[in-house]
Amino acid sequence: MLGLWAFFKTNEISGPTFEPIIAECTNPDYSSAADFASKTGYHVYESKVGFGVFNFLVCLITQFLLELRETYPAGILVWGGVVLVSFQASMLIFIEAGRSTGARGPIRLSFVFPLVFGLLSQLIGVSVVFPLIWAPSYILGRGSGPITNFRANASVLLCLPTLFLTGVVFGASNTDSYLWTLCAGILGGPIIALSGLIFWRDVPPPPTVENIQASMEGIEKALRFMTVVGSIGWYVLVFIVFDWYSIGDIFAGKIWEDIWVNANTSVAFMTIDTGVFYLATLLCIAYQSKNKAIKMVMLTPIMGPAAASWVTAELEENRYEQLDCEKKDKEM
Repeated sequence: MLGLWAFFKTNEISGPTFEPIIAECTNPDYSSAADFASKTGYHVYESKVGFGVFNFLVCLITQFLLELRETYPAGILVWGGVVLVSFQASMLIFIEAGRSTGARGPIRLSFVFPLVFGLLSQLIGVSVVFPLIWAPSYILGRGSGPITNFRANASVLLCLPTLFLTGVVFGASNTDSYLWTLCAGILGGPIIALSGLIFWRDVPPPPTVENIQASMEGIEKALRFMTVVGSIGWYVLVFIVFDWYSIGDIFAGKIWEDIWVNANTSVAFMTIDTGVFYLATLLCIAYQSKNKAIKMVMLTPIMGPAAASWVTAELEENRYEQLDCEKKDKEM
């Protein structure tokens, strides 16, 4: 239901604004991206990162990110919120796709499912795809086997390009520069979504006690690291809030007015993405432990969405301790 609500709400908000942009982005009459920009007045986009098939997506997301960049600080606050939630979610997606033992349904498709999920998220919206497709697949078909150390480490590394590109798009470069255009196209185009291809030859190890212990330890370390990264990102957003708004503005709800009540289309869209994405992640935690879900909510003001990585690491640690106790009981 959460995903369906997000689908209808985002389309209701974005339809009137995005439809004319999509119409121009899919118009075959333009000879090049530069020709498109000169005749429509929209920002030029880098067609090379769309691989032809996804050029319309790169074109659209470039205009979308431009509006977010120019709507300060609301644009960076809502985009940053989605990025921080995505750290935990992305790691879960890559990690769980590598657990073959006991897995059922599409979640066990080692590298195919993350690719399909990534592309659908870019096309439809992560607030729709995550709660509607991935979360049910996780809850109903999650496996319990070990993953390779390569997958645990790579799940961290694949989050970092989004962080770097966000820094460039929202501050480190001028929107008229080629660097900005290139990074915007990569950030919202198919390249990041296709990054899961690195797992195409990854084969999970046999489900021995030793492999499961090593896997849990590797996953826990990866999640702890992303907790630190995500918390730093959260403190950056908090700094932006207190740098831009007065205490009176904050208590008067000025932030809510900027990201929702009086927000433009792109900001309102990302506000929905942030809220629904966070709630869907919370549901995935609550499925395993209600107490950990409560703890995640309580820690969110302190470390932001990185609280999800923290409690997920604790869940992995608990599984490790339980397995270690079972192993010792058998040895006795």
